[in-house]
Amino acid sequence: MLQFFKKNNFLFGLGTGAFLPLPVFGFFWLLDQLMKSTGIWHGLHQPQNIYLLSLVGNLILLRIYFINLKSEKTARGILLMTLVYVVIFFVIYYHRL
Repeated sequence: MLQFFKKNNFLFGLGTGAFLPLPVFGFFWLLDQLMKSTGIWHGLHQPQNIYLLSLVGNLILLRIYFINLKSEKTARGILLMTLVYVVIFFVIYYHRL
């Protein structure tokens, strides 16, 4: 199973970088909902912050693929998807025409 993740392939990096923010987003959203329901805090007043936090998983993967595994092609794919997500985020939330 772990050999599957040791690929050095640009398309594998694109797919991984595109998919990983989804479960990370789900985790942070559930954490936010749980903390709101228990009264620990009032939640994020700007829900778009969860979108940016969901990219943390990609940053961790970048570290693993660039430094630990030395799989530069995969890491470049992850980096490209992360940059695409950041550009989409800023276009959607901060467009000023």
